[in-house]
Amino acid sequence: MRGVEQIPWLYDGYMALMEAVGFRQWRRWVVRGARGRTLDLGCGTGRNLRLFEEQADVTGLELELRLARRARGRAHGRPLVVARAESLPFRSGAFDTVVSSLVFCSVRNPEQGLLEVHRVLVADGRLRMLEHVRSAWAPLARMQDLCQPLWTGVTGGCHPNRETEKVVGQAGFIIDRSSRRARGTMRCFTATPSADLSIR
Repeated sequence: MRGVEQIPWLYDGYMALMEAVGFRQWRRWVVRGARGRTLDLGCGTGRNLRLFEEQADVTGLELELRLARRARGRAHGRPLVVARAESLPFRSGAFDTVVSSLVFCSVRNPEQGLLEVHRVLVADGRLRMLEHVRSAWAPLARMQDLCQPLWTGVTGGCHPNRETEKVVGQAGFIIDRSSRRARGTMRCFTATPSADLSIR
């Protein structure tokens, strides 16, 4: 069953509302530091694609064909690929930067997806991530747990109670604490791939 995330006009309307009430600054932050060969992972309807600066050579990737078609108008000739995060169709070390904006709440196997991001990044590459996470405040976390099945169904895959920061570390990334921004359940940060995946 399709949810909000798979209906382009509905998703765009929801994101426009979110941007109007403050989300736009988070989106600008996550794309601003992209450099070199850049993968916009889970580009959706392409709302990030119009914000990248010239130093980023961007490829967009989206699972849903309907959303990728909508993104085409915002891609400005950049290539768009339809594929899953858990099985990225790129060679190892293909990208200098991977940007992920509200994606891993919906990836079916987030650790596998992040292992793939680790693989396609160069050794000194950067993952720039914007995500909402499970609340550190127990009452709100419990509410997230209770509403998760219904919310996931309505949205078409979003899990409001995922501990995505923890999964990033488990997948072999080191979060740059100086880059980390937190407000409520929102997180922004940059992470680098560790050469030693045994840290998982």
